[in-house]
Amino acid sequence: MRKRTLVLTRGLPGSAKSTLARTLAPNANFAADDFFEDAEGNYNFDLSKLGEAHADCMARTRAAMEASEPVVAVHNTFSKAWEAAAYYEMAEELGYGVFVVECQNDFGNIHNVPQSTVDQMRDSWEPLGRDRTPLHRVARARFCNSIKAALRRS
Repeated sequence: MRKRTLVLTRGLPGSAKSTLARTLAPNANFAADDFFEDAEGNYNFDLSKLGEAHADCMARTRAAMEASEPVVAVHNTFSKAWEAAAYYEMAEELGYGVFVVECQNDFGNIHNVPQSTVDQMRDSWEPLGRDRTPLHRVARARFCNSIKAALRRS
């Protein structure tokens, strides 16, 4: 039996996360940024809806995993370990192995993320892995609760 895989594609804006995720999982690739694209493909970011966007990404990822897609890819920045924690937990719950790919390219970001924001992400970058400190567990719980709350509102 072939093991099912969740690919977490991480990197700074403009590093080709989305391009890689779409190549690795053409039928099941998801990002919080998808939430901000309209029917014509225009990107309309709204910071006040970021939690809702991440909840939507998580829900679509879960649906693909529950449908037993063999490879599912999520292409978010994942600059902090706690941002990926809920995906690790979901993968374990649904019988998926996790494969992390870190994109380190710089093709220029298409969403016009300010350079100061990109610099902040780079300066606070954390490794991803299964080991988490108590601080990460607290942050993860808060993040998971905010996603659950956003799901209940939708």
